[in-house]
Amino acid sequence: MVHTRSCVPVSIDTRLDGHNATNLRTAAEVESAIARMDVVLTTHLHGWVLALKNGVPVLALDSVSGGAKVTAQAQAVDWPVYSIDRLDPAEWARAFDVYLTDEARAPARSCAATAVRTIDELRTEFLVLPIFDAVCTA
Repeated sequence: MVHTRSCVPVSIDTRLDGHNATNLRTAAEVESAIARMDVVLTTHLHGWVLALKNGVPVLALDSVSGGAKVTAQAQAVDWPVYSIDRLDPAEWARAFDVYLTDEARAPARSCAATAVRTIDELRTEFLVLPIFDAVCTA
């Protein structure tokens, strides 16, 4: 599908285990590359997170039947995700075309802001929890 649109596909490998197919060596390099994209297509959580963190619309496909971590995270911040079980190629293509527009960046930035607020709220809630010492006996 990407090759039928007026765009240049850029492969970005998010792995940092020494086997990165695109020669990116650090998390900062991966994030920098993703942040410069107009739209990101991914089946991986890291690509999805880094795209939205940087306000880049992301067309995410959860490749696990029934949905897994990509779907769970997308639902937490109200971002659409497509499932391998129910993928409609025409809908996928329409979404890709919409995500290529400048207007698609605003919802991506809003989604990132929602995620930051949620994390801040959780951090605040966690820090005020009373901490109890646990004593274990055998």
